[in-house]
Amino acid sequence: MASETSSKQSEGIQNLLIEAARTELAAMSAAAKFLAGWAESADKYTQAMSDELARISEGSTTSNEIIGRVTDLTREYLRNLTELPTVAVRHFSSEIEKLAKPQGKRTRSARAKD
Repeated sequence: MASETSSKQSEGIQNLLIEAARTELAAMSAAAKFLAGWAESADKYTQAMSDELARISEGSTTSNEIIGRVTDLTREYLRNLTELPTVAVRHFSSEIEKLAKPQGKRTRSARAKD
């Protein structure tokens, strides 16, 4: 009787640790997705701003054109940044679903030898 209770407790603790590890993996994956998205968006923005700076240096564009393009670039960058949390949450949710799929009930349980 005591060994059965101990076995159930051990199984419960093991299940809890597995679920905690799954959640942690999903959270780390979502955080990585967020950071990768930010890095990609920031890279694209800085490259485009660098191109605009080169145009200013060459004197090949008017200030009104530059203001319009810089405004558009900044708007796009900020829009991308505001979408990142949603992307990360969706990724987290999909990882949780993928990792936490039920394995099905066990039909037999292990018995202790006498």
